[in-house]
Amino acid sequence: MSRIITISPDTTDYRQLLPIAEILLSGGVAAGPTQTFYGLMASADRSEAIDRILTMKGRDKDKPLLLLLDRTERVSCYARELPESAMGLVNRFWPGPLTLLLRARPGLHQALVGHTRTVGLRVEGLPVIQTLVRVMDRAITGTSANPGGASPARTVEEVQDYFGDQLDLIIDAGPCPGGAPSTLIDVSLGPPRLLRDGSLRINDMIAVAPDMRT
Repeated sequence: MSRIITISPDTTDYRQLLPIAEILLSGGVAAGPTQTFYGLMASADRSEAIDRILTMKGRDKDKPLLLLLDRTERVSCYARELPESAMGLVNRFWPGPLTLLLRARPGLHQALVGHTRTVGLRVEGLPVIQTLVRVMDRAITGTSANPGGASPARTVEEVQDYFGDQLDLIIDAGPCPGGAPSTLIDVSLGPPRLLRDGSLRINDMIAVAPDMRT
C-alpha cells in the first residue's frame, strides 16, 4: 500500500513537505496534485525514478516528460536559454498552465528531452508544489497520473485504481479541478509556435507574443 500524506494544496510551510522531499530525493516516485490533474512526480536528477514512471505509464522515451519549477530563475538549470521571444509569455502566464519547450542543457535524462533535445518546463501555480520544488532545490516531473490511453486522474482514488502500490507516496490534496491541459508552446527555435492548445486563450497569448505561430 502506498504511503499517503494529506496536505492542503495551498500550504507554503516547508516543514510539512520535508518527508515528501526526502522520498523524492532518495529516488522515490509520488503522485501529487497540480493545477489541473494529479501528476506522477520524481526528482529530475533521479534516473531510476524517471524510468519507473515510464514503465508505469507504458510510455516511450521519445515522448518527453515535462518538468515543474517553482520560479522562472530555475529555468537555467535545465534549459540553455530563455529566449527574449518567450518573455512576454513568461511574464504573463507563469506561474500557471503554460509549458514551454526550450533547448535542453546537456546531461538530462533521455525521457526529459526526447529526440529533439528540448525540455518542457512549467512554473507550477499550485503553492504546495512550488514549495516542494523549493525545498528540494530541483525540478520534479509533472506528467499526468494515468497509464497511456487512460484519462488523467483527478482524485486520489483514481490514482490508486491506476497504480495501486506501485507508488512510494501519494500526496493527497483533495480533488484536482481537471479541465484543459497546460498550453504547450515551442520557443526553442525562432518565434513561439503553439504545439498544443490548452487552457490559455489564443487572443491572450497573441497579445503578449504577436509573432506566435498557431
